Amino acid sequence: MRRLIELILSATLALAGASVTAEGRPVSPPAAAEHQHNQPEPTPAIVGPGKGPGREWSKYPLLTPLMGGERGTAKLAVKNLQPVELEVFAAAGPSDRLRRQVPVDPEGTRIEAVSPKIGNYHWVSAREEAEGKVTVASTVYAFGNPGAAPTKLLLAQKSELEIIPQPLPREHGAWRESEKWQFLLRFNGQPLAKKEVRMETEFGSRIVFTSDEQGRVTVLFPRDFKPVENAPGGHGHGPRRAKFVLAAEQDDGGTHYLTAFNYTYSADAARDRNLLAGIGFGVFGMLLATPLLRRKKSNGENTSQ
Repeated sequence: MRRLIELILSATLALAGASVTAEGRPVSPPAAAEHQHNQPEPTPAIVGPGKGPGREWSKYPLLTPLMGGERGTAKLAVKNLQPVELEVFAAAGPSDRLRRQVPVDPEGTRIEAVSPKIGNYHWVSAREEAEGKVTVASTVYAFGNPGAAPTKLLLAQKSELEIIPQPLPREHGAWRESEKWQFLLRFNGQPLAKKEVRMETEFGSRIVFTSDEQGRVTVLFPRDFKPVENAPGGHGHGPRRAKFVLAAEQDDGGTHYLTAFNYTYSADAARDRNLLAGIGFGVFGMLLATPLLRRKKSNGENTSQ
């Protein structure tokens, strides 16, 4: 009986992890939660082989946080790009600090909140220009203190080709796998229609989305986290997060533009709860069946006598 229960538990764990292929690509996801939009969306195309998480998970330009930032400050690393400076945009604060330039430090560039008492989301971008090519990497960083909502900050033009979250997650919130969120693709302040936006995640998902007539891109975050039992570190503390990047390209006037927005998304909170619930029901069912099996065995022995 103990062996039978162990086999059922193993089968339950295997089924729970079946939402991600062996290569790490998402399979057909469950119905995703709509977020602040009800327009019908085309099915995104999933392309390319998946890879496991690693340091070099994307070749697009990235801005990623480093450990060691003090309160009201952060350190960012620049990858796949060689900018001279980072630009930091704030939603509110002293006028001379709403847009600041910070020289890039190869060991990690330190940025600050607009003021010690104002936090919330700040927009950070890096730019590299070469002959016939402009490349921009963007991200957001949320400082701990409260601050103005970033609605106007997001819509303010910060570069030629832009991928703009519409909206950002609320404070203490997150983009999550299996959820749909909207982004705006535009060039020189005007929406770009019917253009590809490519998503890459550090778990190997490679997905192509297409903007609609208004330049809106509905991004379905892939369900590509591993079950918690198979994830590095097992049962960790706090939400599990992974990196993603959205990238788009545009040619205009003999110049090629590439822009990339990167941040993190979280595991579906229901995933691990459903896994534990399934295990619990399986074990409970076996416990209920045990007396019946014993009674049947006992009746069989009495009949044979």
